Amino acid sequence: MKQNVSHLNFEELRMEISAEAGKGYPMFIAGIIFWLMMGVGGLFVPQQIMVWFYLFGIGLVLPLGILVSKVVHVNFLATHNPLSTIGGLVGGIQIFFAPIIILIAYQQPNWIPFVVGVLTGAHFLPYAAIYQSKGYIFQTVATVLAASVICFGWMDQAYLLIPFSLIIVYSITLFWLIKEAKVVKEKWTAAEKENSISM
Repeated sequence: MKQNVSHLNFEELRMEISAEAGKGYPMFIAGIIFWLMMGVGGLFVPQQIMVWFYLFGIGLVLPLGILVSKVVHVNFLATHNPLSTIGGLVGGIQIFFAPIIILIAYQQPNWIPFVVGVLTGAHFLPYAAIYQSKGYIFQTVATVLAASVICFGWMDQAYLLIPFSLIIVYSITLFWLIKEAKVVKEKWTAAEKENSISM
């Protein structure tokens, strides 16, 4: 992959970061692990304790995603590409959700799975533009819908149903993004070869 991207136009930058970062799919492996832990915890751990697992656990998803990216050999951060800065700002939005989540944890703890689910789902939408990915549109819409339907229909089961439903959504998104990333990587590799031959 190219490290000097100053000569690339916007579409080339988007293709390069999509290929380099695998369209961000390591974050969905981390997300699946998070929701699996929350779902299993919901089976065995009292709700008043699970609230704190949500509060602290959500902060571990990004470091886990970075670790996963190293294991699967994906340059998830791709800091040489300016679009990575935009992606970092989009991801950083979640930090500013913290006061909302803390307030709900104290006032309405049974709403925590719903709030965490909706906020994490919604924050992924801008990546649909960064990576030009329909997978991110699916993830945002499906996550918000699944969490909302469960919240308004089976609130007393939210700590069980929301995590396991979101594992399904995240798994579909993961395979979708892997497929998209494979296609864009092939296109980018071919474009690099063509450029090197023409030089």
